[in-house]
Amino acid sequence: MVNYLRYFLSRIVHNGLKYGTLKYASVPLSFDRKYSSALFISGRKGTECFSFLTPYLDFDNKLTDIDKLQKDLTSRGLNVNAEDVKRMWEFYKLLNADKSRLESKSLELIKQMKSLSGKTDLTIEEQLEFNKLTVQSKTLKQDLKNIKEVLWDLSESVIEKLLKLPNDVDERTPLQSPVILKRTGTLHEFSDTGDKKSHVEIGRSLGLLEYKSPMLYYLCNDAALFELGVLDYAGKIFSADDMIRLTGADFSRSLVVEGSGLNHEDPSDAFVIDNCSEIEEHSPNRMHLVGSASLVAVLAMHAKQLINPLHFPIKYFSTGRQYTPFRPGSTPLGLFTVCQASAAHAFVLVKDMNSQEYHTQFETLLNTVCQLYDNICDHYQIVMRPASELRPWESMRVSFELWSVFSKQYIEVGHISVCGNYFSKRLLIAYQTPTGRDFPSVISGTVLSVPRLLGCLLEQNSEKFIVPPKIAEHMPMGQPIV
Repeated sequence: MVNYLRYFLSRIVHNGLKYGTLKYASVPLSFDRKYSSALFISGRKGTECFSFLTPYLDFDNKLTDIDKLQKDLTSRGLNVNAEDVKRMWEFYKLLNADKSRLESKSLELIKQMKSLSGKTDLTIEEQLEFNKLTVQSKTLKQDLKNIKEVLWDLSESVIEKLLKLPNDVDERTPLQSPVILKRTGTLHEFSDTGDKKSHVEIGRSLGLLEYKSPMLYYLCNDAALFELGVLDYAGKIFSADDMIRLTGADFSRSLVVEGSGLNHEDPSDAFVIDNCSEIEEHSPNRMHLVGSASLVAVLAMHAKQLINPLHFPIKYFSTGRQYTPFRPGSTPLGLFTVCQASAAHAFVLVKDMNSQEYHTQFETLLNTVCQLYDNICDHYQIVMRPASELRPWESMRVSFELWSVFSKQYIEVGHISVCGNYFSKRLLIAYQTPTGRDFPSVISGTVLSVPRLLGCLLEQNSEKFIVPPKIAEHMPMGQPIV
């Protein structure tokens, strides 16, 4: 019998891998990942870490159209060669197929040995055959052990990198520049002669804001009441659209953070809770502060869930806190870059992203959010972001923007993202079909960020904070403090 390990190693060398270090010589990827995945636990780490779920890996489907994948990667500004990615995945599949063949051969040998061992008296020929099968079985088991160990190393190198591939770019997403879809009201021209004040200066002078840093600020008086009023009004708008209000947890695990497309080890992506008594030291699945009205909080409620297909479409909204770290090197822009924000978040699940229902639900949510801003702002615009500005989980992103008088630019105060089945395949959010299971598609977004909205409104009048009438109706005590 040919030694399988020697044959296997020859394949590794032939395909540009150095056995032991598993470094690719001919298929480089520009992904700098220096940590263990919390989403995908390889076989080698199975005894060290509990695997709550295993993502559904369908890279065959993603790598079918290499030209589109390369176009998507390039448009996002990623220096990744799609052909290299495909070769890496094909090589991984080839080794898995070899492992499967060895396992089948091992089962066949065991079956033959059992048939002989069941006999009371073996002939000389049968005894020789049994001894031969025993030697082959031992050799095969050793080969299986060797290939599994190499596959474990390879899975950590390959699967974890492939899981970092971004979502497909929607055909409606512009490649270069943002596209204005709608503009409501007229942008007033302000004279350049006067001294323009930032919303931080205005808020302080009116007794509405105490701002220390992105990590520390306080809303006071009418600003605090405005926060309550605008979230209450947003809740009524979404409830009228038959959306279900929910409240997620403020904390979530690394598994869900990574499943949502964020880097769970990067403190600029999500706050990491250190010295948590519930988490073992060096565990890859730590605790994070995300906020009850965040995407991660909603995904945590649906991870590894089988949903009744009769319940679709499922439409949720939540109002509460979001916690987003301030990225090092960024410029603080007052309320536009604070780490804690009160927000309204929308989340819609639809069975098929290629169905008319998916497009209908997106348009319905878009119109609902427009209704919200129509009653809050005299002027805003809706912009479709280009591919280079998309986050990894987004196929398309539509932003709601207000004008900042001080910074002389539009500020995103809310957005809606089309995400397809990116989340559901990573976190095993599924529904039953006649032939098995399928994965629903997601439309989601922070449709309203209160600090960003408040900052833009404050800059519109440096002498007085004018609360929109609809919001004043929903503020505690019914109207702003005089």
